[in-house]
Amino acid sequence: MKLLVVSLISLLFGIVWSHSLHYEPSALQCDLPSKAARFDCHPDDNPNQSNCAARGCCWRSASNSVSKNDLRQGIPYCYFPSNYNGYNIRRLKQTDYGYRAVLSRSTSSGWPDDIWTLTLDVWMETSKRLHLKVTHYAKI
Repeated sequence: MKLLVVSLISLLFGIVWSHSLHYEPSALQCDLPSKAARFDCHPDDNPNQSNCAARGCCWRSASNSVSKNDLRQGIPYCYFPSNYNGYNIRRLKQTDYGYRAVLSRSTSSGWPDDIWTLTLDVWMETSKRLHLKVTHYAKI
């Protein structure tokens, strides 16, 4: 179980770890392993290529091989690239219950009202249950 927890925590921290992303279309890594791997970057009504680009995301419209059937299946036109600039781990501390990390953004997400610093708590409640909690930053 300990190996599983360590692997899962490594995966979670790998997801939030990022590199600077410049919002140039040529810099976006939009080729994902499958359409199902796309995570919607524009869940608002009426996404368009301009708004998608402003968020630093990839755009694949119907003319770019996304069909109406894909949308019915939840495959978005506007999705996060694999090199999207998310949160960096600024501090990591082992606690009595698991781990606490402070996560921070280095650039704007392109979404309104960015939260620049977050706290991630990871509780290992049982040998089969992991509890995650993300909140506004709290000093650790």
